[in-house]
Amino acid sequence: MTVIIDISNKRWFAEKEAVVYTSFSTETLREARDLNQLPFRKKGTKIIYEKKDLDAYMESLDLHKDGRIKTYKKHTA
Repeated sequence: MTVIIDISNKRWFAEKEAVVYTSFSTETLREARDLNQLPFRKKGTKIIYEKKDLDAYMESLDLHKDGRIKTYKKHTA
């Protein structure tokens, strides 16, 4: 059975939705969160990410040609 998640108009993403949206593994998102590279909120016991924060995180990455993360470039606001 295939589950389809419609994330086209979402502002907030549960962790599984963030994985689908970014194409990153759960471990990659957790590492970014633990290193304070990716803002998040807790909703009860669940971790949620705001779409704009996921977009900013993805834009901040320096990637290898094969898509692996090379470095994280911290943005200064």
